[in-house]
Formats: sequence, C-alpha cells, structure tokens
Amino acid sequence: MDTTIWQENDADRLMHQIHQTMRLFAKTLNQEIAKSGIYSSEWTILNLLHHRGECAQADLSLYLGIEPAAISKTLMKMEEKSVIARVFCREPRGKSVRLTEKGEMLYAHLSDLVAQHRRQALQGLSAEECRQLHVLMHRIQENLRQE
Repeated sequence: MDTTIWQENDADRLMHQIHQTMRLFAKTLNQEIAKSGIYSSEWTILNLLHHRGECAQADLSLYLGIEPAAISKTLMKMEEKSVIARVFCREPRGKSVRLTEKGEMLYAHLSDLVAQHRRQALQGLSAEECRQLHVLMHRIQENLRQE
C-alpha cells in the first residue's frame, strides 16, 4: 500500500500502532487457545480469578475496564461452559464470581500456552524496556481517564 497518501502525524501513527498491535495480540492469542473453547477476553477473567480468588462481578468490571453489561455477557458464556460460578451475595456488590474445578483445570492447561505467547510477543525486549512500556501505557490510560 502506498503510505504517502496518509497524512498522519506522529501521534496518529503511534495510536494506530498501539491499536494494531493489540488487535494482533488478541488475534494470535485466540488462535493459540481457541481449541479449548476459551477466547482472550475469557482468558483475562480466568487468569484474574485464578490469582485473586472469588471476586465481586462489579469489581471485575471496574478492574478490567469493561462495561457491566459486557462483563455480564462474557460471564454468562463462561458459566455455560462451567468454568465459573456466580453466586448472589447479600453485600452491596451483588454477584460474586469464582472459578469452578473445571475452570482451575482449564487455567492450568492454558497458562503455559499463554506464557509462551507472551514471551513471543515480548521477544527481544529487555526487562527495562518492558517496564518502561508498562509505565508509558499506564500513563496513557491515566491521561484518558481524566475528564
């Protein structure tokens, strides 16, 4: 493609690169784990619940930056696959979510595949470059949250 027709400035190119990189990351991760019936958005929840244990559904939504309706839809799919269980709580947080035994087994099965995918994505980056990238991405998020 002739890139001279694009009159992007540096900020446009950077945001486009970030967007395209994350789309490719999600696509290739989905290719790695799809045989298990789990997709990258579900893996994120599986991973979080494995490490945090039982969690309020509202807290998942906040932590992941996903609208409550969207997280509810994803959790419903995961519940149908029997990898999570949702329990109504009397606390003000509504429903609580936890991994089932099947969910823990699926996490154990997929964690090596996901780790390998992440190593491939970060190949050639030093620990310091990874730390700097994390700091910079966090700063961009904070900038966007300020309104």
